[in-house]
Amino acid sequence: MEKSEKVFLDYIHDKDLNQSEKDILSYLIQKKFENQQRSIRRAADDLFVSTTSIIRVCKKLGFSGYSEFTYNLGLKVTQMVDSESESVAGIHGPYEETLEEFAENFKLTFGAIGEKNIEDFLDEIERNKMVYFYGAGFSTLFSNYLAKKLELFGYYVSNASTSDSRAIFFNNIQKYNLLIIFSRSGETSKVIEKVQIAKDKGLKTVLFTGNRKSTTAQMADIVFSVLDPTIESQREFQVTSFESNMFMLIDIILILAVKRGIMKEY
Repeated sequence: MEKSEKVFLDYIHDKDLNQSEKDILSYLIQKKFENQQRSIRRAADDLFVSTTSIIRVCKKLGFSGYSEFTYNLGLKVTQMVDSESESVAGIHGPYEETLEEFAENFKLTFGAIGEKNIEDFLDEIERNKMVYFYGAGFSTLFSNYLAKKLELFGYYVSNASTSDSRAIFFNNIQKYNLLIIFSRSGETSKVIEKVQIAKDKGLKTVLFTGNRKSTTAQMADIVFSVLDPTIESQREFQVTSFESNMFMLIDIILILAVKRGIMKEY
């Protein structure tokens, strides 16, 4: 809602103004927001009404006349502009600080992503058109995202999570040669178990994680590590750049796959 509209609605609340009177009020408010001073005579000429009509509107709004109304209107406009400025100033510092933090984490993450890892991963998805996905906790969001993207490019995918039983995983994995895992900590016992099963079956394993020193990271064939600001505090529910950087990493890899001709956009 426009600021001028908010002031307009505030004035006409519980007031019985006809449409012509509302038009006069709207004009006066708009000119005040545009910082254009209007004498009552100039306002009347612009509106093609009499000065008496303008005074009648002011009195209907509860003021003694035009001067008192314009004084009150000036206060309202000033308060609204000052309030908005304070609100913006209140978030400016945290906003800039967060942008700088996210930008720094982005640089650190993608500066550490090895191009050899990306190359090896592209080779795997070029060879394997059937991919098994496994996600733990909130990381299932990333797992589902990449699985759906590959599915759109014609891949056959299956998606499992820690809620699925060991037997289901064991039976389904038989027909795959590539397992992609998403685990923020890399220390979830069910994830470690599934990676071990995959390795015993001879599958290539690719891990996307926030902990490059984890047990799972030591086991996987290809590891993509996204900087996780909560790695020491273990406060995984804290809002950080981890999630956005993980999604960007996935999209960058997909773009590279398209550029290399592994996938074709339709």
